[in-house]
Amino acid sequence: MTKVARPLRVAIVAANTFEHDSRLLRTARALAGDGHVVTVLAFQAPGLPTRESVGDRIDLRRLPVDRRVASAFRPLPERAWPLLARVLGFEPAATSLPPAAPRIVDRPRALLRRLVEIVAHQRRVGPWSDAVVAAVPDADVYHCKALVALPVVAAAAERAGSRFVYDLADLHTEAARLARMPGFVRSLVRRREARWVRRAALLTAVSDGVASEAARRFHVGRPVVVLNCPMAWRPEDPGVPRSDLLRRATGVDPERPIVLYQGGFSVDRGIEELIAALDREPLRTLDAAVVLLGYGRLLDRLRAEAARRPGRLFVLDAVPPAELLQWTASADLGYVGQPARTLNQRLNLANKLFESMMAGVPVLVAEGTEHCRLVSAEAVGVCAAIEPDAIARAAGAVLGRPFEEREALRDHCRTVALERYTWERQQGALVAAYRRLAAGGRAES
Repeated sequence: MTKVARPLRVAIVAANTFEHDSRLLRTARALAGDGHVVTVLAFQAPGLPTRESVGDRIDLRRLPVDRRVASAFRPLPERAWPLLARVLGFEPAATSLPPAAPRIVDRPRALLRRLVEIVAHQRRVGPWSDAVVAAVPDADVYHCKALVALPVVAAAAERAGSRFVYDLADLHTEAARLARMPGFVRSLVRRREARWVRRAALLTAVSDGVASEAARRFHVGRPVVVLNCPMAWRPEDPGVPRSDLLRRATGVDPERPIVLYQGGFSVDRGIEELIAALDREPLRTLDAAVVLLGYGRLLDRLRAEAARRPGRLFVLDAVPPAELLQWTASADLGYVGQPARTLNQRLNLANKLFESMMAGVPVLVAEGTEHCRLVSAEAVGVCAAIEPDAIARAAGAVLGRPFEEREALRDHCRTVALERYTWERQQGALVAAYRRLAAGGRAES
């Protein structure tokens, strides 16, 4: 395929340090591969370079943006911020709120903390968009996938006289802590999001379910669906990949099955339920080990849980995206979790689902979700209620099979992934949509 006739200057705005954002990295590479000039704008962090190349025609810059939750206290004197932060129950330098669920007596304070965090996000928009425009003042398109970055790219595009793209990787007002906020707060955020969404030159979405809900909710054309699939891994050797990286890192014997959760350590992912399932049958009899490979706000808590379960629960630091599938391939079962507690969890499709399949690893997913629909249709794993006994039974149903059946299932997962769920297949829709943008039109599906 020939490259785009009129290349665009694309600024991708990441609401993170861009160490683990595989979706935006694949997006950047797809657009650069079609001839566009791409700059990724992320957050500065200690130990990370402020500028580097992450591929041909892709420049990564990390911007100095004040991400402290306490920045919401402006215009009060900064010397007063630490006292106010501690009164509300968070550290003055924190860039996110404590992950622990509040006790009953702390719930009013927890609501105030969340409101302070929302105010901090709102006040960050101006300085953040200033930094974005200063870094790439001539961008034809600003692109983001996080709700907190949406007003930033909208403001940047308005100032630069250009356009912006919104990738709906989540239904943010139906996800995580925002889903538990009072209805009037969520309604206010939804109305603001809707105004920005309707101004976008292009909308993309992470699943068919998210795309349909976005079209209904925001009264817009259906977003272009781009699934969270990895690049085809070792397509020249389509057999089941072999790896012992997890066993070498943990010391788990080859006879013991490994259940792997990889990705972000945050609330409502079903991680706590998976840990509890270790003590339930048949996982206890199978002497299964659980490995948590990742990063995030629950890291210290999970390490404490592992210390209480020596030899059975292991917490490993995240690995570079280029190495992830090799690590995943050494598991016997991939745990996607993500209980169906919010609309977002019911409709989206996570990276780890497709990464496990590509590595030839069957998956355990939550009942009542888009994950379960796909897993059932493709026969690549099992669905379960995300509670300890159900998780243990479902995991045991896979891990307790005869060796030949488990190998056949692994081979099937790998075959399905290579045939239908690769980034090479997904990026075509994204590239085509950007070509329509380059031609001067909107890019609805």
